[in-house]
Amino acid sequence: MNNFFYCVAALFLIRHLYSFLFLSMSAATPLSFDEVREITKTGSYNNLKVTLLDVRTSGEFENGGIPNAVNVPVGELEDALKLEPAVFKRKYEFDLPTPDSPKDALLVYCKSGMRTGKAVGMLATKGYKTNLYAYQGGWDEYSQKK
Repeated sequence: MNNFFYCVAALFLIRHLYSFLFLSMSAATPLSFDEVREITKTGSYNNLKVTLLDVRTSGEFENGGIPNAVNVPVGELEDALKLEPAVFKRKYEFDLPTPDSPKDALLVYCKSGMRTGKAVGMLATKGYKTNLYAYQGGWDEYSQKK
């Protein structure tokens, strides 16, 4: 009986983890290494000014990140999204593009993609849709290929 309980619990967790990580990622357009590298050179993609949002911890970010990226750790993101724009800018030192901006976009990344999915889910619930991109390869892939 215990084995049955553990199997059911494991399947439940796997199903919810899958839907949390991968279905939330569908809210963002995935970008490749080459597309991200081009954004670091031009600052734009599809005629949108792109803010590279690193959602790793501040310690990870201080040890290296994609050029021109800004940092809001995923653990702070939900509360950060509730801040007034002026307060957000004072705390994080950049302007967060609005969800409905016709000129700006967000590109989210982390170390290897797990926190990216979580961040994309949070941003999608705040209305980011057409101007939301995700780099699933993250810092791991970028640092190896750059």
